[in-house]
Amino acid sequence: MNQTVVALGMFDGVHKGHQALLRRAAEIAHANSDIAVAFTYDNHPRELFSGAFSYLCTKEQRDRLIRSAGCDRMDSVPFDAAFAAMEPEQFMDWLSARYAGGISAIVAGYDYRFGVKAKGDTALLDTLCAARGIALSVIDEVKVDGQTCSSTCIREAIREGDMERAERMLGRSYTLSGEVVHAKALGRKYRCPTANLDAGTLLLPRDGVYATELTFEGNRYDAVTNVGTNPTVGGRARTVETHAIGESLDLYGKHVEVTFFTRLRDEKKFDSKDLLFAQIKKDAETAKKVCEERKKSVYNSEPLC
Repeated sequence: MNQTVVALGMFDGVHKGHQALLRRAAEIAHANSDIAVAFTYDNHPRELFSGAFSYLCTKEQRDRLIRSAGCDRMDSVPFDAAFAAMEPEQFMDWLSARYAGGISAIVAGYDYRFGVKAKGDTALLDTLCAARGIALSVIDEVKVDGQTCSSTCIREAIREGDMERAERMLGRSYTLSGEVVHAKALGRKYRCPTANLDAGTLLLPRDGVYATELTFEGNRYDAVTNVGTNPTVGGRARTVETHAIGESLDLYGKHVEVTFFTRLRDEKKFDSKDLLFAQIKKDAETAKKVCEERKKSVYNSEPLC
């Protein structure tokens, strides 16, 4: 029976640092005809302790990205109070018993923590692995623009609207995924229909207007997206409204992805709806140019599916 090489981590966003770790696990596993598995949690531990948490990708996106990095599958479990109370030794015993055929190797990041109150580190992990005959590979930090690549840094970039910096760390453009829900439908009156995306628990970029790409059923459309409260029409809740440039798509109830390229301007309140939609048309022209330039570029992010 094949043994398992386990990659440990939350893998939120599956950024370049995560990708290096996952590739290493796949290399070790496949060199020995073992199975590479990314062990992770359904929910971030911070959600258990602090409440609401904004993610960088959905569980489905995470699974696809983990597989694209070379691992054979993702294995996830809920992070609950009982799991949080496990001593490091208990966690290792639990993990070792989880995989039929046993674990041949574990791959973890340099800053991996585990066990109750996160008191287990890579030094303790090394000791526990050695006692169980498991090889351990620790992956060093990956730097982008001289900065350690981390989910925290990516969140900061996205909250600032710096989608280019987030892209360099992720290795692809940041993408929101979810269902299109009903809104005020004002865009259709002005021949500028928008899809109002319910992004769930995903992290929204800083309020403003962005050049984006809308993906629906395998088709990709140049788009312009507004993130914010739509102050011109008296909005209060933050929304993500995307217009597929030159298209009139009926997307209500459909699952779509919106990929963010660059921030064009701040959101602002206009004196009338006519002025608002006149500006949206100008934004669409600018966004179209951005999208066209990206298509010509050597570096272009890959779609998530």
